[in-house]
Amino acid sequence: MVESVRAGGVGGAAPVARGGTRTAAGRFSVDDDAAPLTRNAGLSSVATIGLDSMLALQAVDEAMERDRAARKRGTAMIAALTGLQRAMLAEEDPSLALRALDQLTTDSRLADDPGLGAILRAVVLRSRVEIARREAQGSRRGSV
Repeated sequence: MVESVRAGGVGGAAPVARGGTRTAAGRFSVDDDAAPLTRNAGLSSVATIGLDSMLALQAVDEAMERDRAARKRGTAMIAALTGLQRAMLAEEDPSLALRALDQLTTDSRLADDPGLGAILRAVVLRSRVEIARREAQGSRRGSV
């Protein structure tokens, strides 16, 4: 408990509480009989926490980057499928869209998010079916 403390204001004299000391500059400090922490112990614990946090952040960033790349790849495949559909409806040459689909389906990077991975696998499957269908139609035309 604090004994005989009174407000002395700045530079004013104030009694010192029990167990405390007064420095030459007039600052008050409490001696709680606890051993002071060494600087090395404090720094090593902070460094460990910082390293663990950085590693966790890096793992999260890598997963987010894989998901971002998978989303971008899926969007590009859907755009190529749409281009293929438009070319077919306009009775144009679909070879550009087929080449784009073929390049996108050979990339096997997966997403970390299971839902996104399932959607991406479905889009890849649909793209491969369309490529196989067009190749089969092209080989039938060439053989006739």
